[in-house]
Amino acid sequence: MKFLLLCAQPMGLEEFRQPELDSIATLFNFHITYQDPKQDIKRPYLIVDLESEREARLLGSRSIAIKTVWEYWYDASTYEDLHQYLKTVPELWEKYAQSPSTTWKFDVGAYGQVISMKEKVDVINSFAYMNFLGDIRMKGPDVEVGVFEEYFQGQSKLEKESRSVHEMRRVWMGRKICDSQRHLVDVFDLKKRAYIGNTSMEAEVSLLMANQALADKGKLVYDPFAGTGSMLLTSSAFGAYTFGSDIDGRQMRGKTKSISHSAEQYGVTGKIIDCASFDMTQHPFRTGEIFDAIITDPPYGVRAGAKRLGRKETRRKVYEPTLIPGRESEGFAHELPDYVPPSFAWEMTDVIDSLVTYALYLLKPGGRLVFFLPTDNAEYADVDVPVVEGLQLISNSCQDFGKWSRRLITMVKVSPASGVLNDLDRGIKRLDIGTRNDAAAEGEEAASKLPGHANFGRKFMQGFV
Repeated sequence: MKFLLLCAQPMGLEEFRQPELDSIATLFNFHITYQDPKQDIKRPYLIVDLESEREARLLGSRSIAIKTVWEYWYDASTYEDLHQYLKTVPELWEKYAQSPSTTWKFDVGAYGQVISMKEKVDVINSFAYMNFLGDIRMKGPDVEVGVFEEYFQGQSKLEKESRSVHEMRRVWMGRKICDSQRHLVDVFDLKKRAYIGNTSMEAEVSLLMANQALADKGKLVYDPFAGTGSMLLTSSAFGAYTFGSDIDGRQMRGKTKSISHSAEQYGVTGKIIDCASFDMTQHPFRTGEIFDAIITDPPYGVRAGAKRLGRKETRRKVYEPTLIPGRESEGFAHELPDYVPPSFAWEMTDVIDSLVTYALYLLKPGGRLVFFLPTDNAEYADVDVPVVEGLQLISNSCQDFGKWSRRLITMVKVSPASGVLNDLDRGIKRLDIGTRNDAAAEGEEAASKLPGHANFGRKFMQGFV
């Protein structure tokens, strides 16, 4: 069966649409086929093939990237062609139109052009030949028929009633199946959240990430850079149990409010198992293959810098426990309640390198790693995407900010954590794990070139000059 998806058009997130839909299909174990895989992602109407209406409803039950799902009837370049076709296939609409007990409504919309109420009424009246016998019901009708006009963007314009309008590209029509879960973008809006910080992930993106991680009931999802808990909250909202950690516990605890207040706000307190403060490279896990998904936004060194425990090479080494003058009776420095262990800056390539290794160790086979990779657009190449034996790349979606981008990388674990991870010392970077697919790079110069996310924080502060 063919279905028409009316897609949201958030600025810069168009590439996230298909990976999310594919992930939902994977979650519910059905196949989705795109009628035009090469269609311009800037267009809001998408036709897909699904086996049944049930699968269309499952798609709507999770998707954030689409607004509504419709049974596809037809699309044409003119209303004349649309009407001509519909009159030849009355079986599409007659069973609804000829039932006096079936309530109905028409929904007329447009993309790329504002159409007046009078024009909408004229469009509805042009379908009078369908002769719906039931009562009109504007809210909660038994059948809702949608007519959507799509207009060309750019310089192509026509004069219509003394005003300039874009030329119509297509007109689409179908029967409404269901709404999507896009209302959750408003529910999780940061402006309404009980506890946020300067690194809180915007609602829409954290929901898209949760879908790509296949967060669902009975699954265990982990965020190793939890911060204020955006990914924990959205993954829990989809039914998953979640666990978060961060080297800086203050982000998770807050001063007067914390992640727990946001969890209570969204009714997911029982889903967030706990949050712990530790360095990812010195993690406490003593066994691997625990989590169904790892979903995170590593610190870029912009609003918050990545750090790990230890001291810089140039700093004085301390090998024995020390006492603080004047507080000797309280015990060693590291035993004091106000002790803050030393840490140093963690370069972005090492962060990503450690993250993929960490994920390979902690993910169950079939588990997903979903994370953002910040890149300098002038330096980025596809070979910069992390490559590690045992993790397979599923999608690489770009959100472009001009001179830089952040790429949502989704990977799946395809083999058990053995061989390459034997004797892994917690999560620390290994020499045989690379962040560039050097085999795909052509020539020595390409292979030796630093990836686009190298020294990202410094480049950002310098304006990528």
